[in-house]
Amino acid sequence: MATGTNIRTYFNGTWHDSDVPIMTAADHGAWLGSGVFDGARFFDGVAPDLAAHCERVNNSARALMVTPTVTADEMVEIAWEGLRSFEWGNAVYIRPMYWAIDGDITAIVPQPDKTGFALCLEEIPMAASDASVRLTRTRFRRPVLE
Repeated sequence: MATGTNIRTYFNGTWHDSDVPIMTAADHGAWLGSGVFDGARFFDGVAPDLAAHCERVNNSARALMVTPTVTADEMVEIAWEGLRSFEWGNAVYIRPMYWAIDGDITAIVPQPDKTGFALCLEEIPMAASDASVRLTRTRFRRPVLE
């Protein structure tokens, strides 16, 4: 779902200057939902907590039994490499992602050596500096195993 402009995608070890297709219909992640992503922002020449976002996507992958194939440090390097092609001052959404490609004999558990990885960079403006949000609290919460 592209919502911005000027999209660059790192896939199969190469940068592509477009929103390239990265999954097939039979990929485990497409039909069984074994995919994860995290989102970071680049603005005013900085990408706050980029390393933490990259570490979190690896942790999320492991939580779904998807084997991470890129270290957080490597992801940070890949992101900065791609960000160099954007004009200074443009805000960019940074999305590292993983998905399982194949499942084991049960078709449920992802195969550890079959993981897809991509990193998408997409120009999406930041909210205006004077924008505001109203927050509230509620007694309701998501159901969790206790």
